[in-house]
Amino acid sequence: MKIAAVGAALLLLLVMAFVSATAGVLTSSGGPGGTGCLVAAAGSQASAMTPQPAVTDLDAEQRGNAAVIIETGLQLGLPTRAAVIAIATALQESGLRNLPHGHLDSLGLFQQRPSQGWGSRAQILTPQYAARQFYDRLVKVRRWERFPLTKAAQAVQRSAFPNAYATWEALAQRTVDALTGSCVPVIPGEQVAAVIAYAQAQLGKPYLWGAEGPNSFDCSGLTMRAFQAAGITIPRVAADQWRHGPPIQRGQEQPGDLAFFNMQADGPGHVGLVIGGGEMIHAPNRREVVKISTYQRGDLIGFTRPAAPANAGPHAR
Repeated sequence: MKIAAVGAALLLLLVMAFVSATAGVLTSSGGPGGTGCLVAAAGSQASAMTPQPAVTDLDAEQRGNAAVIIETGLQLGLPTRAAVIAIATALQESGLRNLPHGHLDSLGLFQQRPSQGWGSRAQILTPQYAARQFYDRLVKVRRWERFPLTKAAQAVQRSAFPNAYATWEALAQRTVDALTGSCVPVIPGEQVAAVIAYAQAQLGKPYLWGAEGPNSFDCSGLTMRAFQAAGITIPRVAADQWRHGPPIQRGQEQPGDLAFFNMQADGPGHVGLVIGGGEMIHAPNRREVVKISTYQRGDLIGFTRPAAPANAGPHAR
């Protein structure tokens, strides 16, 4: 009983924190340099000219359900990207409401079906249970962290309208930002996939200082070209790339983030591209080729998340 009381108190605190956070999040300046956490990167499916729902548009019921989904993900030790996927899915499936009805025998936040093995009616209508079931199936999808949101959600839900999940990605990210305080730019999953796909295509190519492809690369030349392939322009050298994007707290890094190493007088001496599972793609040195390695090493400095306008010119080396 004491454990249950503590859990209920924690959830209440989360909901209260969410309500207070949403009051100011839409005007937050976000990361260094005033980069707002609600500014989508270039190429987002949600056009800057199209009015988008705001976190403050969610009512008390929706905010409470969002808090449960986020809290459940945190309890499972999942990165916040999982919560973004879950909330976008719930927004599409139920409007973030614990519906006692749906198509055929679909129920609850995610419109899960007892007949499809999601649990009993009573279980599915318990938000914590429903969220855990969603996460349990999500993490069984191989490399789900690298998927665009639509593909990750569809792998769990098997919806007839998989592309509809993308409609809610920005709002889902804003909701998670408001509750967790992460407040970093949204890079759409489709762009992240393009960045990683480019880098993976360079595996095995030789290192050459100052090279930017297509036949050889140095570390920052590789990351610069990978982001260019997704329509995002970032500076040329590792030290400038370090100063370019807002920092990401360790443990919250996501595929598509940059990992930096070996701090020198003018900034980091090395950079790699996070691909998930504690791994990165990078061009190490002249004795090695472009390869996949762990970024969990002693000279790791930290992470940033690039989100530059596509028309910003690259910095000269």
